[in-house]
Amino acid sequence: MNIRLYNSLTKQKEEFKPIKKKEVGLYTCGPTVYDYPHIGNLMPYIIWDVLKRVLKINKYKIKHVMNLTDVGHLTSDADDGEDKLVKASRETGQNAWQIAEFFIKVFRNNLCSLNIDEPSKFLRVTDVIKEQIEFASILDKKGYLYKISDGMYFDTSKIKDYGKIANLANVELKEGARVAKNNEKKNPSDFAVWKFSPEDKIRDMEWESPWGLGFPGWHLECSVMSRLELGDTFDIHTGGMDHLTVHHPNEMAQSEAVTGKLQANYWLHNAFIKYEGAKMSKSKGTFVTLEELRAKGFSPMAFRFLILQNHYRKPLNFSLTSLQAAQNGLEAIIRAIAFYGKPKGNCKELEEEFYEAVSNDLNTAKGLAVLQKVIDSDYKNSAKLATIYKMNEVLGLRLEGLVKNAMDISDEAKIILEERLKARDNKDWERSDKLRDKLTALGVEVHDTPEGQKAIHIKF
Repeated sequence: MNIRLYNSLTKQKEEFKPIKKKEVGLYTCGPTVYDYPHIGNLMPYIIWDVLKRVLKINKYKIKHVMNLTDVGHLTSDADDGEDKLVKASRETGQNAWQIAEFFIKVFRNNLCSLNIDEPSKFLRVTDVIKEQIEFASILDKKGYLYKISDGMYFDTSKIKDYGKIANLANVELKEGARVAKNNEKKNPSDFAVWKFSPEDKIRDMEWESPWGLGFPGWHLECSVMSRLELGDTFDIHTGGMDHLTVHHPNEMAQSEAVTGKLQANYWLHNAFIKYEGAKMSKSKGTFVTLEELRAKGFSPMAFRFLILQNHYRKPLNFSLTSLQAAQNGLEAIIRAIAFYGKPKGNCKELEEEFYEAVSNDLNTAKGLAVLQKVIDSDYKNSAKLATIYKMNEVLGLRLEGLVKNAMDISDEAKIILEERLKARDNKDWERSDKLRDKLTALGVEVHDTPEGQKAIHIKF
């Protein structure tokens, strides 16, 4: 089945054609590991996990690389402000290395909770300092860099189509908005490739270079890591829409200046989550972590289910009400399929409809609608279950495990169920109802079916 993806570079959907037959080189912009990721930070990784799953069902072998930014990302996404790790170090009293190590573990735990397959390789920025200096040296020798007081900067005027991915040639660049205000720069869009350490401070993370003691600019890492692991040109580069106007144009410019080639053939960008209409923000109380949602009784799979209900290129307005609706919807699926028996056969036409949906620019919302069609269909229950579990290989909702968990009834509940069955055999409906109430208090749902009494306990 053909896979179609919306390519930000060409502004249209295109049939995916890899460089090598049935092999995919994939690079995903990873997190800056200075704090707990909020759910808006985590959302893209669900989307790109679905992308990988769609590629896998189409028999592609995937090499997936993701950066972990542990140095060089300033509080402004351009080149202004304080290094986020340095800021976190000052606020917590821990050094930058300790902070990075801790939040890398938090991030990876979040991926596991959301059933997101890890990349083939994680690379920390501090793991490839030597390679970044070598890459920047090539830029310098080719005449793309110039020196100002705070670092070595890339001269974007030397790239004739700089910013083509965001059509920046037709966008007025305003200093202080898209770019940092810096009167020393030749052009507003110029960006730091190597930043100098402050003369009056010793940083936890700083290295000697041909230009002086310092650290890499934020945009350098992805150019270097992707080339190091995937080659001069690879298949797919993913990231958030915020990368369209700063990070990705700069990354692309650096890479093309060094190699003379397009960095990646397909560029995919996800829209954002807003929390009840507001941007995710700690100061505004709209910063929500996965850990906080779990503490409120929500399953990570409910959050994943919510994300899958929306197309990845459309903004999502998150609220606890919408998350509760998603959790209720996931429970309804578990409830519907829990007594289907063993999976056998398939619902061929609906299965094909599902694959067609998710292969068309990752339309998971339509894919979920097809899953509901399977539940509502006249196919045999065994065929329904086989098809739903097949769909779940793409959706990643852990449905098999959730159903198995729901069928796991406590010994106390089993005793009450036996008593209720006897009461019903004796037509003692009053006692039967009281025993049902006891089971409900334990979280156990009882279903009286033509095949007899059945029970589940949905828990996450």
